[in-house]
This record gives sequence, structure tokens and C-alpha cells, in this order.
Amino acid sequence: MEYADICPVLDKAAQHEEYLLEAFASSIQNYYNKKVLPTIQTSNGTIKHSNFIFLVIMPDHTNHQDFYSFLKNKINCDAPVISQFVANRTIAKDNDRIFLNIIRQMNAKFGGDLWRMSFGSEISPQTMLVGIDVCHKGK
Repeated sequence: MEYADICPVLDKAAQHEEYLLEAFASSIQNYYNKKVLPTIQTSNGTIKHSNFIFLVIMPDHTNHQDFYSFLKNKINCDAPVISQFVANRTIAKDNDRIFLNIIRQMNAKFGGDLWRMSFGSEISPQTMLVGIDVCHKGK
């Protein structure tokens, strides 16, 4: 990833929970229209493949299923960009394994393969690779 922008929810109405979803949707749509669309739209108006992803951090005080369903639908329909949703309480744990899993999920959404590896021609396709996790503290 070359860089990341923070797309804050600027709508003051977002302070009231009943307007929070619309404020998030509006902020995402504005960002898409101003930053993403000009980058992925060709001169003849067609849309080329996008390397953008929205990482949406869901506030703690929301109903996550309603929040996720509403915003995921908005992003898929109105701002067609890959998205990853994470609860704020998950991010707040500040755990490297959690962050790694989020990155793995985002990589998979871009078509990355987490478990296959490519080797040079000097290694036979019949070779099996065995991995051993040695990161755990002994007893």
C-alpha cells in the first residue's frame, strides 16, 4: 500500500446515534467521489480495477450487524470498493495477531493467496513444505 487516508465522519449529526449510519455513508460517498473515482475512471468514463480498500472501524455503541449490513450495502452499490469492517473494541485490544488477521483478510479480498507459495524451477512440484510455529513461549 502506498499510503492511507483517514476519512473522518465530519457530519455533526453523527453525534446522535440515529444519524450515525447516514453520516458514515455520506463520508464514504464523498471520499469515493473526490479521491477514488477520479483515480479509477478512464477518459472514456469506464471504471478500471481499483486498488482501494475502505477499512471501516465501527463505533462501540452501535449495533454492529445493522451498521455492517447498511454500510456494506452502500459501499457495494454506491462506491464499489473492497471493504473491511472492524469493531473499535477489536482495534483497541492492540494485539499484533489481530492486526495480522485483519491484513490477511484484506489481502485475500485483493486476490492474495495466504497458503500457497511459488518456488523456482529447482524445487520439484512434488515437494511438500512443512511449517512449524515457534513463536510461542515455552512452559
